[in-house]
Amino acid sequence: MAARVMRLAGAGLAVAAAAVTVPACGAPMAREILALYDGVQEPAPDGTRIHRYAEFVLNHLGYSVVYRDIRGPLPEPGTVGRYAGVLTWFAAPPTSAKPYLAWAKMAARSARRFVILGSTGGAFWSGDHPAINAVLAELGLRHERRAVELTLGTGLVPVSKRLTAFERGPDPVLPIYEVVTTLRSDVEPWLRLAIPEREGGGTSVAVATGPRGGYAAAGYEIVEEPGLGRSRWLIDPFAFFTRALRPEPWPIPDITTVSGRRLYFHHVESDGLNDVIVARKQEPLLVPQVFLNEIVSAYPDLPVTLALTPGDLDPLLGGNATPTDLVRQIWSKPNVEASVASYTRPHRWQFFAESDRRVEMALIAAHAPEDRFGLRRFLGLLGYGAAIDSYVAGGRDLPREYFRLPFDLRTETETALATARTLLPPDKTIRLYQWTGDARPFERAVAATRRLGLLNINGGESRLDPGYPSVSHLAPIARPVGAERQIYAVGADELSRFRAWRPIVAALQSQRTTALNTAEPRRLKGASLHYHLYSLAQQPALREVQAHLSEARTAPVVPISTADYAELAQDFAAVAVDAEADGTWTVSERGALQTVRFDAAAAIDIDLSRSTGVIGRTRHGDALYVTLDRAVEPARIVLSTDASAPAVVSLADARWRLWRMERSGADWSYVTSGFGPGDFVWDGVPEGTYHVIARRDGEDLWSAEIAASMDGRLRFSIPVTGLAPLGVAIRRLATAQVVR
Repeated sequence: MAARVMRLAGAGLAVAAAAVTVPACGAPMAREILALYDGVQEPAPDGTRIHRYAEFVLNHLGYSVVYRDIRGPLPEPGTVGRYAGVLTWFAAPPTSAKPYLAWAKMAARSARRFVILGSTGGAFWSGDHPAINAVLAELGLRHERRAVELTLGTGLVPVSKRLTAFERGPDPVLPIYEVVTTLRSDVEPWLRLAIPEREGGGTSVAVATGPRGGYAAAGYEIVEEPGLGRSRWLIDPFAFFTRALRPEPWPIPDITTVSGRRLYFHHVESDGLNDVIVARKQEPLLVPQVFLNEIVSAYPDLPVTLALTPGDLDPLLGGNATPTDLVRQIWSKPNVEASVASYTRPHRWQFFAESDRRVEMALIAAHAPEDRFGLRRFLGLLGYGAAIDSYVAGGRDLPREYFRLPFDLRTETETALATARTLLPPDKTIRLYQWTGDARPFERAVAATRRLGLLNINGGESRLDPGYPSVSHLAPIARPVGAERQIYAVGADELSRFRAWRPIVAALQSQRTTALNTAEPRRLKGASLHYHLYSLAQQPALREVQAHLSEARTAPVVPISTADYAELAQDFAAVAVDAEADGTWTVSERGALQTVRFDAAAAIDIDLSRSTGVIGRTRHGDALYVTLDRAVEPARIVLSTDASAPAVVSLADARWRLWRMERSGADWSYVTSGFGPGDFVWDGVPEGTYHVIARRDGEDLWSAEIAASMDGRLRFSIPVTGLAPLGVAIRRLATAQVVR
C-alpha cells in the first residue's frame, strides 16, 4: 500500500587573509543599462518585457539594469552617458510619448548606445515623427513615415538565420511593420523586408545593429504566447545585445562559476515539517526524519540549506512543537546551513503590502471547510494532534499558512530570526532569508531583511526544458523591488506558481534538464536543487532528489552554500571594471564574486606573469573564465595573444574555493576550503615531482608526492575535510629527493 502523508496539528508531541593593495586608476567601465518603460502599459519593472526577457541576457553579458518609468522624472539628457546604454521595449506608442520623445531626442545624442526593441516610442503618423527620426538618426536609421499592414508577399532577406531565427522562425504571415531604412554604411542590417510593389516596393530594416546601438521591430524580435505563458526569441539576444552595446571582449563579472567550475547549491523550504508518513506495518515517520536520514546524513559531502518557518513549531498558531529536536539535529550537521523563511508563511506577499485584517478574515470565512471527517480530525483521533485548528490554511488559496494573529512584518522577520536562532548550535549563524509562497515580497519586506543583515533568495522560476524551450524563460539575477533587490533562485522549484503545473517528480526531473540545458553551449546558470520538505514523503520524489545528489557528488562543480550564492548575486552589480590600457584591466569592489569571463576569447589568454590577483583560468566553449584572488584588491588582468609566453602555474579548476595564492618559482601555496574531496587541477607546472602538504592550525593533515604530467598538469585530491580552511603548499622536489 502506498504511504499516506499527514500533518501534525495542535500542541504536543577561518583563516585570516591580509589583502594586497594594488593602486587603482581610471574610471570604472559603465555596466548599468537604463531601462525605460511606460507605467501605463507595464505598471511595475518586474512586469516589463525588459525584465522578463532581456534582463537575463544583459546580466549574462555583464550588465545590471536600472528601471525608470517614463511618466516620472528621467535623468538629465546630458548625463545618460554614465550608462552603458539606454534600452526601450514599448509594446505600443507610450501614453506619454511627447514628453518622452522630447527627452529621448536629446538623450540619444549623449548616450553611449541606444537600443530600441518594439515600438519606436511614438506614433509615426502624428507629430511624433520628427522626434522619432531624431532618435533613430543617432542609430543610423530613418523612419519613412509609413507602415505595411497587408504583409502578404513581403520577402525576408536575413543576413543569417542563426541571428534572426534563433529559437524559431517567423510566422508564415508576417506581422505589420513600419518602414525603416538605413542612413549610414556602418549600420549592419540583420533582417531586411522586401516590400511588395503594391505597397510601394523597396526594403525595410526589421533588425539592425551599429556603433551607436540597435533596433528590432515589433514582432521581429520575440514571439509571445500569452495564453500558454510561453515565448521564444526570433533574434539571437546574446549576439544582438553584444553587438549593440559592446562587441569587444571585456572581463564580465560571472556568477555561474567558482574556481573554474560551475557552482552548485541545494536549498529546501520547511513546508511539510509536520507531515507524517503512515505506511502499512511501519511506525509513522516525520518527513524531516526522512530528510535527515536519506539526504543530510547520506550525502555529508554536499551542502544543503534548510529554511525554517518557526510558525510550523508554534502550537499557539496551529503548528506543532514535535519536530523541534529534529530541526536542531539537522541544523547541527556540518554540511547543513540554517536559514529562515518568515514566521507565518505568506503565500501571497503583495497581499500584505497594505495589510487589511478584515479583508483577510473575509477570505478565510469564504474558504472555511465544511464540518466533515477530514485529515485533521483523523490525526486527532490517532493521537498525533489536538482538535481541528481553524487557523491553519488547508492549501495555498489563502494569503498565508498561519492566520490566527494579524500580519506583522516584524514578526515575519525579526521574531522569525530570533526564534530560529534559539535552535542553532553555538558555532553557526543565520545569513539568509528564503521567500515563501509566490516569492514576490514588497519593498518594505526586503528592506526589513536587509536591516537584519540577511541576504535573501527565491522566486524567478527559471526553466529551459521541453515545456519552456527558450532562454526567454530564464530569470535574471534579481527582481527590482523599489530601491531593493530580491535575489532570484537559480531554477524553479517543484511547485510551479507562474508556469504550467507539473507533477512533483516531473518538476524535479525538469530541474535536472534545465541544469543540463543551461550548461551548454553557454554556461548560463549555476546548478541547483530546490524543493519543499513535503515532497520527500513521496518515494519517487525522494529517489529523484537522491539521483540528483548522486550526480552532483561526482560532477565537475563547486558545491557552495545557498547564502554564498546569494552573496555572489548581490555583489554582481557593484563590481567595478576599468580598462587601464590596451589589454589591461583592473577589477575591484568584487565582494564575494571572484570570477570574470571573456567571451569570444579563442584567440586571447592571460599573461599571468604580469597580472596580479589572478589564480588561474580555464575555457568553456569560446569563453575564458578567470579565477581571481579575494585577498587581492583590486585584481589586475593583463591579456596576451602571444602563444609563446612562458608558462606560469595557474589553476585550471578545483572543487574548493581558493584565496591568498603565492607563487615562488616552481613552488606555490594557497588557502582553501570547500565540501567533499579537495580536487585540484593545475596548469603550467614544470616537469617533475612535487610534494603537496595540507595544514590547519600548524598541524600537518595530509601530504603526498605527485608527478606533473607531460602536458604540464598537476592533479591531486586532498582527502581531508575542508569545511574549515586549510593551508596548502606545493614544492618541487629535486631529483635526489624523489622517493622511488
